Amino acid sequence: MVTVVGAVAIDMIAVRERFLDGTSNPSDIRLGLGGVGYRIFSNLEVSRRFITALGSDPISRWAREAMEADGDALIQDVSVRDAGPPLYLALMESGNLKVAASDFRILEEALSPAFVERNLGTPGAEDFLVLDANLSPALLGSLVRRWADATRVVFEPVSVEKSARHADSLRGIFLMTPTAEEMDALASGDVTAYMQERRIANALVTRGEEGATLYTGGARIDLPPKNVVGARDTTGAGDLLVALLLSCLHRGEGMEAAVRSAMRSVEERLGKGSV
Repeated sequence: MVTVVGAVAIDMIAVRERFLDGTSNPSDIRLGLGGVGYRIFSNLEVSRRFITALGSDPISRWAREAMEADGDALIQDVSVRDAGPPLYLALMESGNLKVAASDFRILEEALSPAFVERNLGTPGAEDFLVLDANLSPALLGSLVRRWADATRVVFEPVSVEKSARHADSLRGIFLMTPTAEEMDALASGDVTAYMQERRIANALVTRGEEGATLYTGGARIDLPPKNVVGARDTTGAGDLLVALLLSCLHRGEGMEAAVRSAMRSVEERLGKGSV
């Protein structure tokens, strides 16, 4: 079982070759269900569970109906003063993220430890517990302390700013999946030494067109992409990679083989425009 605790959001993605500052930009704009936690959950190919929180506003109700149709989602009903629905807005320029903004206050302030623990069950040594950095530091920290020795805890940093606020809790986990910028913000030096000091077993650092670097067992393994794909919108590609990696690991593949397999699958889907 892979249990994901994290954010679901309404994604608003604007795609254009180049955005002009200070004016309105005609763009291709899409609206859909997203959020790091949800995208990982929705792309898993093995038994899964998703734990999150939503409000009672119309947008949140739409998200709830879509997830209930998908199944395997446990949603806490919450209300936070001055907090609207969870939203993510991104400008994608020539296939790369130019800038993004998010509002996940309803998750950060209202997803309760009691609700999460009640719905977690008892993850075992072969299960995965995925925590995304949209969670509050208090909740994420308590989950790591409670479960790091019992199951395979995975940390998805989400962004430089959000990963930094969880830095003190990242100890004894099985896997972290930062971008190069997020890893620099967390480790600020020797990644292997950072992992050894904190007893982090594995780290997969994604590097965009350069591929990824896997740190495992004290070794560094650079993994360039087989093909560089020029996609107009790469939103969710990293979350897809995490989901496919966990699916491979859950089926019993070794870490390096699982990473290579997941990377190939992401490249293929990007090439087909299906991410």
